[in-house]
Amino acid sequence: MLMNIVSLKSSPGQQDYILNEGSKAVLKLRYKSDLHIVRLETGNEKRVLQIDDEGLLKTKLVLKNEYGIRIGSLYYDNFSDTHGSVDIENTKYRFDIQQGEKPQLDIYKGSRRNHVYSCQLAFDNNSKGAKQRSSSLIMAVSWYLFLKNSMAMPVFNEAIIL
Repeated sequence: MLMNIVSLKSSPGQQDYILNEGSKAVLKLRYKSDLHIVRLETGNEKRVLQIDDEGLLKTKLVLKNEYGIRIGSLYYDNFSDTHGSVDIENTKYRFDIQQGEKPQLDIYKGSRRNHVYSCQLAFDNNSKGAKQRSSSLIMAVSWYLFLKNSMAMPVFNEAIIL
């Protein structure tokens, strides 16, 4: 099943995206590059997150929550703008952006053998600033997958032992 990412609006310093699964919008993203802030909305959850650069030799982006606490990170593989890894709350994902007429983002859990998500990118990923744009998008989609999987886990009632 192929999902679409549609760029709603791109103005200087800001990009808006919507992740559609079929005809349903499941994730809304607004990235402000000058402030390094991402506003995310999925289901009934709304968050304001920060993306900061870290590292000298290896490109590393860190995702922080509203309180400045680190909740995830993104690494690009050596000399690559199209593949790397994401860690959200100790859940590891790999990503790969396939360039072409219709660019596509593929996300794997753990290794490349465990494909978990694909989405078509409805914007040109070869333009200036594409790496920064796609970084916020990759982290947001990974965060969405993390939330989706954590909500699917069963909740057990507490047992009272006498």
